[in-house]
Amino acid sequence: MRKPMRSSMEDLIAENKQELLRDPSAINEIEKKLDEKKAKEVYVENQDETKRVQ
Repeated sequence: MRKPMRSSMEDLIAENKQELLRDPSAINEIEKKLDEKKAKEVYVENQDETKRVQ
């Protein structure tokens, strides 16, 4: 029996990208997570700056 063909990484990425483009709620969720991550980074940077000033 033959082994099934594996998809290349590029094929998997393209498939995932198309799937995300068809699902706006998934895009919104990703954007929300990115915003939260960036907000945490900014908060930590601000905390570091206040420690240096004191």
